[in-house]
Amino acid sequence: MTETVTLNIPLKSYLKKYLQNKYGSVHIASRSSWLGAYVIDILDREYRKSNVTIKKEDFFPVAIPYSIVCDVGFSVSKAKLTRLEVMIRKVFYNDLYSYIEISRDNELKVYNEEHDSIIKQNALIAINQYLSFFDITEDELSADSVYRQYSRYKKDKKENALKEQPV
Repeated sequence: MTETVTLNIPLKSYLKKYLQNKYGSVHIASRSSWLGAYVIDILDREYRKSNVTIKKEDFFPVAIPYSIVCDVGFSVSKAKLTRLEVMIRKVFYNDLYSYIEISRDNELKVYNEEHDSIIKQNALIAINQYLSFFDITEDELSADSVYRQYSRYKKDKKENALKEQPV
């Protein structure tokens, strides 16, 4: 195995679970993945002190190969780490919203154990399936709050589509 330097990205626990499911327990940075490419782009040779505070909830390790460290550097400012966390959150929600829309648009059917029946997929069921797939608990991220965010997203998307229509 080649030598690496580990960058621990501070994240909320649900985002760590999301990345672990996608990349395993440690991601090796390379330009072939969006996360690796983004991490490489924020690396710097110069250390810059910053007044930004980072909440230490959880960490996801990214192994940076020694060759990249030599070429690009290894320092990452706190402000860039905060922007990285925001980017990871945006990708998480983008994937979630895509899952909801694909499962609803394809009229997937779901077995309802409570009523022993088959029902059409809806947004709340899709959200619960998505969170369950990544083993994200209600304490880490509430399905109800995600549903409210999704509803606002859909409303904004609809309003923007109406604004773009020619008169």
